[in-house]
Amino acid sequence: MNLRKSRIGLALSGGGIRAAIFHLGALQYFAEAKLFRQIANISSVSGASLAIGVILAANGNKWPKEDEFLRTIQPTVRTLITEHNIQATALRRLPFSPRFWRHRVELIAKILEEKWYIRGDLQDLPQYPYWEINCTTFETGNNFRIRRDYMGDNTIGYVQNPKLPISHMIAASAAFPVLIGPYILKARDFRWTKDKHGKLPEVPVNDHYTLWDGGVYDNLGIDPLYTTERGLDDEIDFLVVSNASAFTGYQVRQGHISLANLRRLLDISMNQVDVLRSRQILSTIIRKGMGMYLKIGLTESHIADILGITQRDLGKSLSKEDAAKVRDYPTTLNSPTPKNFDLIFRHGYENAKCVHEFWQEITTTRTFSTANSVR
Repeated sequence: MNLRKSRIGLALSGGGIRAAIFHLGALQYFAEAKLFRQIANISSVSGASLAIGVILAANGNKWPKEDEFLRTIQPTVRTLITEHNIQATALRRLPFSPRFWRHRVELIAKILEEKWYIRGDLQDLPQYPYWEINCTTFETGNNFRIRRDYMGDNTIGYVQNPKLPISHMIAASAAFPVLIGPYILKARDFRWTKDKHGKLPEVPVNDHYTLWDGGVYDNLGIDPLYTTERGLDDEIDFLVVSNASAFTGYQVRQGHISLANLRRLLDISMNQVDVLRSRQILSTIIRKGMGMYLKIGLTESHIADILGITQRDLGKSLSKEDAAKVRDYPTTLNSPTPKNFDLIFRHGYENAKCVHEFWQEITTTRTFSTANSVR
């Protein structure tokens, strides 16, 4: 498959600021490889939604060309992320902002507007590539998809051409249970239909729906772009999954009642879903030469082993120790130090470069192996 003639879909995982920077590094490589113009659809969760939101904000809500991203957008985004701390600002303001006590997610949205200049509503987003912001509908347990042309899930129905602040939808996508809290969508402010395009009759709705972090349903953001039933979405020919999800590792339980314990249980559950979806991608899309899979924490030799090609170290990736440091970076919205930003960014860039070069090799030789674990 010739990527320069393909419509590429990006499924970008959640994982707080760690994920945002990892994906930015991967995008840096794709820009250098002249693949930006082939990106047809971007599906983002949580931290990835932050990354795409700040890229668009830095370019007037337009998807940048490769040279624009490399020359001006990426350096601007680095400055915004390292110098404006979203989480710390929210924690400082919250005690003095009672109107946000029950709606902390809206405080995050307000700070995104002020500090990262993420402004405008969904109708201000570019028509191409499509950007799908993923949340989880509490009432149905489904993936709630938000795009310029529609939003909703397959149980409650859909709204066509919704007008909602971009910052609110990004914050909803990153609304981690307990810590940030849900986004309350006032459903009766919109017309809902059974289908995405408004051709079927209207459907009854609740007064409101509760939107959580998209990672609760699918932290990889794959569903809008690929399912086992339909295969790849009609809008794309090639799928790139970039997984910067949290690594569960070993952790001691904290006391009897602890937010850390609740978060740990959710991380474990999300990790298991990620592993199953990752194996599915490896065994179908990659085997057919129709996709690539990036995974935080993997070095060049790990990637070669997973893809079943000759192991070697060409010096194109971080050491195992630095890769593990990036993998274990905490899932928060706190700004990293410039040093940590550059380390995570470099890992995303090198990961994308290795995977792309190995993909080119295996599609040439047609030697596929997906027996190894992707944990």
